[in-house]
Amino acid sequence: NATAYVAVLVSVCMVGCTRNTGSQPALAQPDETPKTAAATSVRPPPVAGQFYAGDPTRLAAQVKAFIEAADTPDISGDLIGLIAPHAGYDYCGAVAGYSYAALEGRSYTTVILVGPSHRGIPMAGAALSSRQFWETPLGKVPVNEEMTGRLLAANTNLKLNDFAHQQEHSLETQLPFLQTVLDDFSIVPIVLSDFGRHNTLPLGEAIASVADEKTLLVASTDLSHYPVAESASEVDHIILDAIATLDVDKLYATDTEQLARGIDNLHCTCCGLGAVVAVMHAAKLLGATEAKVLHYANSADVEPRSANRCVGYGSVLFTGTRKPPGDIATSAAGLQTELNEAQQQYLLSLARSTIETYLDKGAVPEIATDDPAMQQQRAVFVTLTKGGHLRGCIGQIMARHPLAAAVREAAVSAAVRDHRFSPVVPGELSKIHIEISVLSPFMPVDSYKEVEVGKHGVLLKRGRRSGVFLPQVAPEQGWDRTQMLENLCAHKAGLPKDAYKDPDTELYVFTAQVFGEGENH
Repeated sequence: NATAYVAVLVSVCMVGCTRNTGSQPALAQPDETPKTAAATSVRPPPVAGQFYAGDPTRLAAQVKAFIEAADTPDISGDLIGLIAPHAGYDYCGAVAGYSYAALEGRSYTTVILVGPSHRGIPMAGAALSSRQFWETPLGKVPVNEEMTGRLLAANTNLKLNDFAHQQEHSLETQLPFLQTVLDDFSIVPIVLSDFGRHNTLPLGEAIASVADEKTLLVASTDLSHYPVAESASEVDHIILDAIATLDVDKLYATDTEQLARGIDNLHCTCCGLGAVVAVMHAAKLLGATEAKVLHYANSADVEPRSANRCVGYGSVLFTGTRKPPGDIATSAAGLQTELNEAQQQYLLSLARSTIETYLDKGAVPEIATDDPAMQQQRAVFVTLTKGGHLRGCIGQIMARHPLAAAVREAAVSAAVRDHRFSPVVPGELSKIHIEISVLSPFMPVDSYKEVEVGKHGVLLKRGRRSGVFLPQVAPEQGWDRTQMLENLCAHKAGLPKDAYKDPDTELYVFTAQVFGEGENH
């Protein structure tokens, strides 16, 4: 299937504020699968026969050929982790072969696999698998249940969530390579959709805390998505150079810089950025001192017809001298915290000055702060009111930008891009009140009865339709839980008002730190 590999990781969803109960377009979402997986201890291979051969003989020969064709690199020290692509094998298999050729002759008992969710599931933390085995045409691989349990204890944002793994290909595509080069190993599969450092760094620390000397880390990612081949190669080499520094801050900054360049049709620089950061951070904690880039190619190298809509692939190894398990130092550097008064006032001032500058000059001001909290990737909404009435509200339900940059973007969008209102004009800005909502990560709930009015915001999703309410909406409207969910279904998602009770409807809850300007702004 020549197009199956190009599923795009949902990054930032810009949606209208939920305080207006008028009809809203649904968020674009991928097609849905049944909400509950069959009760089985084995995860079947849903992309076998699509991303790679479904016939075991053909698959074994294909993977072996990729590995044999790759140059085996000289590795000094321990091989702690690697990066490999996850597209269809016809496109990326040769690049993946370089990563896995480096494993030949080495022995690992557990492989921790970390990859992105391509289905737009806005989960908090990351998803582990409760299945006992994962299957491919080459056989079944056991899941390391003991290490899974230790990860759950090490990071409370990690959850067992088989639905997140059900149709996801980013980890499954790694298994036939691992089955070819390793014997008697188990896996710990992890997928995530929140790439903010508040999520990725604690995940990396949890991984490092449970890994032993026989644990291999694997980050699954493709590189740039959909620019022309020349631009793809340029951006991909810049990203690979950033990865080679082993500097998480450098990688985040490089990702932001490249996306800000305005390169035509560049959807992302690294669709598994969060997986790369988590594995890189864990590898460094475990003793990695070098990130060695082995090979690069893009889809146009295989299929010239894709040159105008290209995807990049890279192979990287993390090597060094592995530290003993008890010698791993971790920190809370990535954790989210409540913003203090000074930080709140900075963001409110930034939002107002951004709107003023944009309305006057069509540009946005520079962000001048070295506060680490402003660099954490957070999801935010900016709400504008005038005379107590909504004047504009736009936000991001997925954290993909540093907090200050996210506020700056949302402020401009709320002022001039909310389709429900005419754009704000300079003469009325002094009469407008600004409020900012900084969102927590989303957590799935099994029942609508778990939603708490006044505490939780809610994202509702069924098929390709969805809607979101911020936590403050229901109290402001005087709604109870039933009224809130009925309005969310009918007026936001365009669904029957009782669709929230349907077992195929997904519900996610979140909280928000909400703060606004005083009377004298």
